[in-house]
Amino acid sequence: MNRYNHRGLHIFRYLMFFIPLFWAGCVKNEIKVEYQLPSNVNDAYRMVYYASDPVKGWFVETVAAVQGGKAQVICVTANPTIVYIPGAGSVPKAAFYAERGDKIKITGEGSDPYSWNISGNRLTEEWNVWRLDNKTVLSSGDYSKINTAVEKYVKANQDNPLSTLLLLIYFNRREDDSRFRGLWQVLKGKALEPKWMQLVGRGDMPGGSPVVPHKVQEMILHTFGNGVDTLHIGNQPVLLYFWREKDAGREDRLILLKKLVEDFPDSTSRIIADVCFDPDSIGWMSVVRKDSLSKVVRGWNFHAETDSLMIRAGVSRTPWFMVFDESGKAVYVGDKSDDADKAFRKTADKKAPKK
Repeated sequence: MNRYNHRGLHIFRYLMFFIPLFWAGCVKNEIKVEYQLPSNVNDAYRMVYYASDPVKGWFVETVAAVQGGKAQVICVTANPTIVYIPGAGSVPKAAFYAERGDKIKITGEGSDPYSWNISGNRLTEEWNVWRLDNKTVLSSGDYSKINTAVEKYVKANQDNPLSTLLLLIYFNRREDDSRFRGLWQVLKGKALEPKWMQLVGRGDMPGGSPVVPHKVQEMILHTFGNGVDTLHIGNQPVLLYFWREKDAGREDRLILLKKLVEDFPDSTSRIIADVCFDPDSIGWMSVVRKDSLSKVVRGWNFHAETDSLMIRAGVSRTPWFMVFDESGKAVYVGDKSDDADKAFRKTADKKAPKK
């Protein structure tokens, strides 16, 4: 090989290395979602996704305004995410995985998201096949049947990341927690990579099983009035209350929280947060406006018990309380409001006199 051919080979290798890097840097931090439905479809569809912003890091809720069957939505995110089209319950009408630069295409023969075809990347297309195969079960809202559909896929695809996502998004642990734990144990290989767990709940999940309660250090919540808050556990006494509107005895628990706020009015020296697990953000905000609970963090987590951070923390039902002392140690975990109240008062070391 002469020196000119040798130099040309070096240039070729140089270009092959740097051109992909150049084009990768040109990809915008966005996902394009194209709706191509029949011309008689005119409707608005909520879309929720985690923006993964390194500074803001919040959930984003937007709307696809479909007119004449057409719409385009730009989801801004630097990192991979899952985009949900929520339903009335905890099961989304549709959902898909996307990375920046992806062009997601949504087609179908009608206005029902359960029956839509969604394409744009391999994982989404695998997910789409499962969704359509089980659309009748998913739209029924029958958690027992949905759990069985998830179980069938997981057992047949133990090393597929989609199995992880289906377990965390669709499987109802309140219906059968021991079954969930058993299915988690069969996952292997790529399905256990932390990035798939983080897609759902954004908890700091190492490679171990997320079903084992783990120390909670922070919690990112969609919050009323602020958009998002990050609760840091370990700097001050913390009480977390997880709830649904239909929980029996909620009014009594609200009275308890209001009394705590009255006795510990300085919100800079303690954290009291109530976290709603209802899937509908409009319903959650309506409840928050009516109950007059103030000086607490009003949080919402529509993933509920399937959120990977909730799984790590051992939150498997509502109502549920967690109390942490100033070192971040959990001093109470359970469903007894009176015990949670006593634990918080003890760790907060109340100094203000009774009014």
